[in-house]
Amino acid sequence: MTEFVDIKVVDCAQELNDALEVRRKVFVEEQKIDPSLEFDGNDFCATHIVAYVDKKPVGTMRIRYFKDFVKFERISVLQNLRKSNISDLMMKTAVKLCAQKGYETIHGVCKKELLPRWAKDGAFPIKNAKPIIQNGMELIPIEQKIPQSEKVLNIQTSLDVLNKKEGQWFESSEVEGTYELLTKTQLSHMQEMKEKVKDSKKQGSKEYISPKTLILNTDSTKTY
Repeated sequence: MTEFVDIKVVDCAQELNDALEVRRKVFVEEQKIDPSLEFDGNDFCATHIVAYVDKKPVGTMRIRYFKDFVKFERISVLQNLRKSNISDLMMKTAVKLCAQKGYETIHGVCKKELLPRWAKDGAFPIKNAKPIIQNGMELIPIEQKIPQSEKVLNIQTSLDVLNKKEGQWFESSEVEGTYELLTKTQLSHMQEMKEKVKDSKKQGSKEYISPKTLILNTDSTKTY
């Protein structure tokens, strides 16, 4: 049976509570982080994204805004769904939202051993930035460029658009969505198929594998 993930940009108190509850389960209960450190006061000046499966909150992240970059923080998924595409879908949504706001750079942190994984998605250590110790872990500051959006808010944007809910400014390009829930095994298989498609297109190939043979929806699995 196919399951789906709903990705929402928080726009009410209940959804904010859902986001905080996921973080409480992941960071406070599971990882034993002090609540005073986890809930640091910045939740009231950030945009939150929440993932729902069967109308239950299963993942979240938050975005904070600075002069010329955004900071992605508190990315978390419940343990039983951690080996899925949920974190990728939340990141995809966050990137699209920030692109429509005109931002070009993402600031984040990761463990040293995860740098090769993030490098595949175009995220690299920030030049001259020193590692930080956070909740007992050494983290490396990283940055990633945001692809330009065809539709971007600016000072000349109509008030009718600016007054809409976060992420719902452009009817044909809303950032929220519903996607197929995929496991890491399915994602790995899709990546293998993509590589075969690339190889089959190379000059001199005797066999061409059409993208139509990719049964699953590849657009829902991009990672950012």
